Amino acid sequence: MSQPRTGGCLCGAIRYETVGDPVFTLRCHCRDCQRQSGAAHVPAARVPSAGFRILQGTPRRYATKADSGNEIIRVFCGDCGTPLYVQVATRPDRDRTISGDCHLAFPNSLDRDCFVASLLAMTWER
Repeated sequence: MSQPRTGGCLCGAIRYETVGDPVFTLRCHCRDCQRQSGAAHVPAARVPSAGFRILQGTPRRYATKADSGNEIIRVFCGDCGTPLYVQVATRPDRDRTISGDCHLAFPNSLDRDCFVASLLAMTWER
């Protein structure tokens, strides 16, 4: 089993830990991720829920419908607004997709395993 990796928000109010390697990594170009981040894409890592836990703080949640029609829950710091992870509402036991500081929790592991919603990607990113 791999060493625990930790991450959290900009202000330090929320800290999390994940154990195990990512199921896969991705760069999501869906409109929801673009709106939420203000960027062309969001780097993220899908990690098993069983190995994920909040160490400090109580994050806020925002439920919305994804482009796919699935209800998703975006979890973020209520103080500084840092996105933490995304979870499919109908499957809370399933893997969590860490956004925000995932590139710090998983340095050098964000190869493009998955390129989500590539038709919505900015033309200069295709």
